[in-house]
Amino acid sequence: MSNHDIPIKVSDLNNHEYNENILKPSPSHFEQLYLAPEKPVAGNLRLTFGNPTPVALAGFLLANSPATVMLMGWHGAGSGEGIANAGTGMYFYCAAVLLYAGGIGEWILGNTFPSVVFFTFGGFWGTFGATLTPFYDAVNGYPTAAGFYDSFAFFLIFMAVLCLAYTICALRTNICLVLILLCFTITFPLLTASYFAAAGGAATLATTTRIAGAAFAFIASMIAWYLWFSMLLDAVDFPLVLPVGDLTKYVKGRNDKKMKDAEHMA
Repeated sequence: MSNHDIPIKVSDLNNHEYNENILKPSPSHFEQLYLAPEKPVAGNLRLTFGNPTPVALAGFLLANSPATVMLMGWHGAGSGEGIANAGTGMYFYCAAVLLYAGGIGEWILGNTFPSVVFFTFGGFWGTFGATLTPFYDAVNGYPTAAGFYDSFAFFLIFMAVLCLAYTICALRTNICLVLILLCFTITFPLLTASYFAAAGGAATLATTTRIAGAAFAFIASMIAWYLWFSMLLDAVDFPLVLPVGDLTKYVKGRNDKKMKDAEHMA
C-alpha cells in the first residue's frame, strides 16, 4: 500500500508527524515538483508554502514563446527581421518578475539548483528587455551597430556556458528539464553566430542562424509547457499524471553512493 492509498482522517491534518511522513512526496515526485533532487533542510516550509516552480515557469513561457515566434518571423511577427521589441513588457513583467519571484520562493524552501536557474534566467530576460529599452541607450552607445552586435554576442556566449553547466546538473532531475536546458545550450551559440554574422555584414547567415537558434528555443518552450502543465495537474490532484522522465533513479547522488558503499562494508 502506498502513501496515497492510506485514508486521510480529519484529525490527522493537524498532526505534525502525519504531515511529515504521509504528505511528504517520494523522491521522484519531489524532483518533479521542484526540479531538484530532495536534500534535507531545516523546518517544514515545503509543507507550509505553495510550490513556486510553476510560477517561474509560467513567466518564462509567457516571454520565451512569443519571443521565439518573433525571432523566427512567423505570420509577419518581428517584421520578418527578428525584431522582438513588441515583447519588451513581457520580458520585464512576465519573465523577469515571475522568475525572480520563483527564485526567491525556491531559495526560501532550500532548493538551490532551481533557485539559481530561475534567478539567472530572470536576469537574462531583464537584460534583454533593458537592451531593447531606449532609456538604457544600449545600442546608441556604439558608433556603429556592428560594435553593439560584436559586444552583445559575448553575453550570449556565457549564457551558453551557463546552460551547459545547468544541463549537466539537470541529469539528476528529469528528462524534460534536461531537454529544455540542452535546447538553450544550442540556442545561445546559434544566436551568438547570428550577432557576429550581422556585425560582419553577412545578412543571410545572420538570418539563418537566428531562425535556427529561435527554433531550438521554441522546442524548449513546448517541452516547458508540458512540464508546467504536469505540475498544475499535480497541484489540483488531477487523476491524470503526466510523466516527466525521472532520472534520479538512474543518476545516483554522491551521498547515495556513499550510503550504499557503507552498507556493503557493513
